[in-house]
Amino acid sequence: MIRRAAVLLCIGAVWASTAHAQIRATVAQEPSAPTGFAMRHHPVLDRNEAAVRKDLAEHPEILTSMKLAKRTAWNFTVGSTRAWYGDNLVTNSRYQVPSTCRAVGTNSYIFVEDASWTAGKVTQAAVDSMVTYFNQRTPANPSVGIYGADVAAFGNPPDVDADPRVIILLLDIQDGFTGSGGFVTGYFYSFNEVPASTPGYSTSNQAEIFFIDCDPLDLTSAGGLTEGNSTLAHEFQHMIHFNYDPQEITFINEASSLLAEVHCGYSLYGQSGYNNETNQFLFTWRTGEADVLNDYSRAARWSLYLRDQLGIGFFKHLVASPLHGEAGVNAACAAAGTPRRFADLLTDWFFANILNDATVDPKYAYTSAAIPKVVGTSYLNPTATGNGIIQNLAAQYLTFAGGENLSITFTVSNPAVVVRAVEIGPSSKRILDVTPGAAFAEPAFGSTYDVIHFIVMNNGQAGPFSYSFTSTGTGSLALELAWDTSEPTGYLTQSAGDTVCVLFDGYEGATLDSVRVALRRACTMTGGVWEYTGVTRPTPLGKKLAVPITASIATTPASPYPVPWPNWATVDLHTQNINAAQPFAVAFVNTGVGTAVGDPRVMVTAAPGTTPYYSFTYLNVPSGGGEPDWFYLTKDAANVWIYLIRAYISFGPTDARETAILHPSVVSLSQNYPNPFNPTTSIRFTLPERQQVVLTIYDPLGREVETLVNESLEAGTHIFQWRPRHAASGTYFYRLQTGQQSETKKLVYIR
Repeated sequence: MIRRAAVLLCIGAVWASTAHAQIRATVAQEPSAPTGFAMRHHPVLDRNEAAVRKDLAEHPEILTSMKLAKRTAWNFTVGSTRAWYGDNLVTNSRYQVPSTCRAVGTNSYIFVEDASWTAGKVTQAAVDSMVTYFNQRTPANPSVGIYGADVAAFGNPPDVDADPRVIILLLDIQDGFTGSGGFVTGYFYSFNEVPASTPGYSTSNQAEIFFIDCDPLDLTSAGGLTEGNSTLAHEFQHMIHFNYDPQEITFINEASSLLAEVHCGYSLYGQSGYNNETNQFLFTWRTGEADVLNDYSRAARWSLYLRDQLGIGFFKHLVASPLHGEAGVNAACAAAGTPRRFADLLTDWFFANILNDATVDPKYAYTSAAIPKVVGTSYLNPTATGNGIIQNLAAQYLTFAGGENLSITFTVSNPAVVVRAVEIGPSSKRILDVTPGAAFAEPAFGSTYDVIHFIVMNNGQAGPFSYSFTSTGTGSLALELAWDTSEPTGYLTQSAGDTVCVLFDGYEGATLDSVRVALRRACTMTGGVWEYTGVTRPTPLGKKLAVPITASIATTPASPYPVPWPNWATVDLHTQNINAAQPFAVAFVNTGVGTAVGDPRVMVTAAPGTTPYYSFTYLNVPSGGGEPDWFYLTKDAANVWIYLIRAYISFGPTDARETAILHPSVVSLSQNYPNPFNPTTSIRFTLPERQQVVLTIYDPLGREVETLVNESLEAGTHIFQWRPRHAASGTYFYRLQTGQQSETKKLVYIR
């Protein structure tokens, strides 16, 4: 039984009745999303930073001049004014930013761009709050600010201006943001550490200075201020790292800064990027926007694992080491006193990313909460073939989760490619070696172990290398896809002509074997199978896959209902070769004279409203008024109705049935559909386990428009809709916050 499903936001109310209880039919509104997204990087900044590192490497005398350029401390007071040099990232030029000191903290001066202050982009309350979090407390520690937390974890900042306070300049960063796409939330630029007397550096500020955005980042809102402070934690680590090792590779430097955010109590960078791209050279750092976001995701997870395994003290050794990459990690391990080295940590990390279970071995787990497992290529049929190319210092995951008695043989092109099996069952988990060229047989697959993950890994710096596999087993059993988890409790006395519908996920390589529907009495109901459109409105029914189909039953069970329910009608579809690789919908039309007790109807069961479900109803005459439309129906404020319609998928002809419990393995936020949209758009996300979820809409300035979800949801796929009521046309953002993760996408509303 699949436990993935959708939970929709209830808006409005329509009342109907059943033979057994009152029910409430509620319009299903699906959450939407914010448009521009925050970035810690920009291609121009990346290139310019690389140019500074090149200068420092080729002219070590610059570092010497930095140390000799000490002068009198700034000693700014509130009201002090200064025109700092900022960066126009559109023209790649430096320009002066007239600004005024608005606060002085133990470790900071906060300046605000005069134009932004006048425009109300920054308030004194926002400044005071930032002073508090930088100097006094963080979400992780009420008595230590960002400054103290980063210094304790990573080391001391540089001091080219002979002033212990760092300068935080709040301004509208000139990044070319026009209402959609990415905008830079803040940055540290080592150019400002170089004396202005150095050729080519005449516009250096000769100071420890950060730049934090205030437009579109809204520092007057709680969410914007949190983003700004998280950026401070991130950029301050970069400043510290520069003090010890200006030539550090980007991956290690960014990984440390991403950990600084978590160490200070802010969210872990979104993990969907890495979870869907595990086969990537660990240390690579790319320039394309989509690629580099995946690099950030990978770096965040790697540094979190190192922190959870070795402690935060490890990073002070890592930052201080003049060695880079694998050598730098090994030097830090030696300095920290751990016997583990880079190769050990990398292999253990690959296991932790799919297993994350300290009961198997503490090395294979995170101590942090809500770390999603990675996504591999899934095989529901044990008879399969495949191949791939493994990058250096990377891994690929193959998941077998259907059938019995698996036997698989791997062939690798280089001994550096290693294969391990992670076997998982209801009461047992274990890791086994897999010898390339020899059959790996697991007769307990399908009984003791219902899932086997194969990790194909390359732990070396050389590569990439190829591999292939061939597997066999007892399989092709039809897998039951079902949302209901209990016996039917009744049926809904809806009107003739209303349509009941259940949505199902698609599975690669699957065909639709059959459909079963629980009917109340002797009758025949007509329906069909359609591709799912991805939205419930205007209709979830897309391309016809099998229309019409009929479900017939010749008996009428008595009440109280017998257990198990006997009236399951089966519609055999295996000869129609229906591709079940994409989401699909099964629907039946109510018939009869109206709402009479004797009309043909589909049985329902009640489930808690937080339990995922995919049941919808097209009501021709909603009892609460309004136009005909698709609704999902609730029993009461806490429970929903689920139609007992099940689908069976297979990978070959069979009459057998096997229940499958399938879970998403990663938090993943999908792009809204349709986009652009009017009047409604749908947003889908998946959860690997039950957890607290917040889904919020923001405008281009980062101001909250609407919170669509703020509750604990079950594991599964969830769909929400957003129907703007008073919003203007334009670009918006939607952000999904789950535990320590946050992911943002944009959407466009056209009126």
